[in-house]
Amino acid sequence: MATTAELFEVDNASHIIDFNSNAISFSKHHRIQDLKERIRQRTNLSLGPSIETHGETFLAQEVVVNLLQETKHAFERCHKLSDPSDLPKKAFRIFLLLVDYLCIEHIDYALEIGLAAIPSPDSKNASLYFFDVVHQANTIFHLFDKQFNDHLMPLISSSPKLTECLQKKKDIIEQMEVKLDTGIDRTLNCMIGQMKQILTAEQKKTDFKPEDENNVLIQYTTACVKVCLYVRKQVEKIRNSMDGKNVDTVLMELGVRFHRLIYEHLQQFSYSSMGGMLAICDVAEYRKCAKEFKIPLVLQLFDTLHSLCNLLVVAPDNLKQVCSGEQLASLDKNILHSFVQLRADYRSSRLARHFS
Repeated sequence: MATTAELFEVDNASHIIDFNSNAISFSKHHRIQDLKERIRQRTNLSLGPSIETHGETFLAQEVVVNLLQETKHAFERCHKLSDPSDLPKKAFRIFLLLVDYLCIEHIDYALEIGLAAIPSPDSKNASLYFFDVVHQANTIFHLFDKQFNDHLMPLISSSPKLTECLQKKKDIIEQMEVKLDTGIDRTLNCMIGQMKQILTAEQKKTDFKPEDENNVLIQYTTACVKVCLYVRKQVEKIRNSMDGKNVDTVLMELGVRFHRLIYEHLQQFSYSSMGGMLAICDVAEYRKCAKEFKIPLVLQLFDTLHSLCNLLVVAPDNLKQVCSGEQLASLDKNILHSFVQLRADYRSSRLARHFS
């Protein structure tokens, strides 16, 4: 089992999404399709604008049902009219037509449009619809998979064509996995970008270092309230769009990135005693929000962050004792020191001596 320190210091890059549901799964490795997104993030260059789909997924249930129904009838006619020696070959040809029209021209086309419509992380008030595409594509693929098993398999199960069909199906799944993996990763990046914009717009330096220490209402800040509201909406959307353990996989990835955003955000400020108390209140709210992910790793990360924030307010003489407490003892000393350095009294109270 990972230690608290390993959980807290986890890097986003090490959490590669791994989808393995009954239908479509995320790939286990970063793909070359992510290259543009990485370049855009690191250089702030726009490699082609996103398109506006106004929430359209370009997946039509009626079209899917008609295609599957026609294919089912085609398999039935093939079974009745074909010579037994030709049956697997002809069934395979019907299957290839279904792959072309349903998987390539319909599902894959929608995924391409969905990818192109994902805004960049720095877009303002971005509307995110890719999870709607994921939900519908996954539903359609379940139907495709059912038809494969119910109507095609009986016609080819004892012939060499079985291997070809299974390989073709595997290739199609992998092709979709790459695009789903890329699209969900970009969508999560955009969600974090939206949270960052909220924090930048709403969080004031005076929140954590008020001019009048005696006139501070200890609660959570406006920035915290708005971020938590946004996060809860995204969590609900993910739960409604995914199924099985895919939900936990995506929520864990979002939760780890959410934690890193808040961790890095808090390190931008200097904290008075009352400001430190307010930061603790904010992190307590973020932790409540994280609890709704129902992912132990994410909650543990925010538990540790909450303990770190205690270093902002503890009396100087008790600092060493708190650093050696259960939640913080396993963390790297540099992490503890970096938080203590955020205190407004860091120099005046000579707090560096505790880390020398």
